[in-house]
Amino acid sequence: MVARVRDDLQDTDSQNYRWTDGEVQSAILRVVAEYSLHAPIEEQDDIATADCDRELDISTLTGLLEVESVEFPIGESPKYMQHFEHWAGHLYMEDYGDGTDARVRWLKKHTLTAESTSIPAEHEEIIVLGATGYLAMSASAATVDRAFIAGRYGTTGYRAWGMERLKRYDTRLRQVARGNRVIGRQLYMEE
Repeated sequence: MVARVRDDLQDTDSQNYRWTDGEVQSAILRVVAEYSLHAPIEEQDDIATADCDRELDISTLTGLLEVESVEFPIGESPKYMQHFEHWAGHLYMEDYGDGTDARVRWLKKHTLTAESTSIPAEHEEIIVLGATGYLAMSASAATVDRAFIAGRYGTTGYRAWGMERLKRYDTRLRQVARGNRVIGRQLYMEE
């Protein structure tokens, strides 16, 4: 991803980089975090309840953004969804556990490392757009009061290009946002 961002920035001369690897990686991580909020990974885990306890141990849910639902007991028809509270890393159900599993549906942050990524290939361009936009805007700010080969046009050029990239990034984020999808939900009434 760093190489793709550098290609878009035309910053490929390793002897004379405009942005350090740390700056590029930081911009990428910022965009991955923003992307995760718009298009998180949907996960489901069965977690054991404790006898006579309302709290579920969710410490194994790494990268947790939000808990969507808790089904307990599992296998009821219609499904029995718990009212729950998620606060300060703890999850509390309305009903007491009995030692069996509760099904927790949750949203997870994306990861991006040199070895692997959870970001779909068709969305990688979103990451590049955002990272290049942020880096161009930072270059614009950094060159405002400095002598620059391109003169005053260099600063405004970075700014205009960065704003255009960020506008496209924002549009793409909104297109893939989870909030834009129709998610079926049903309410169940106690009889």
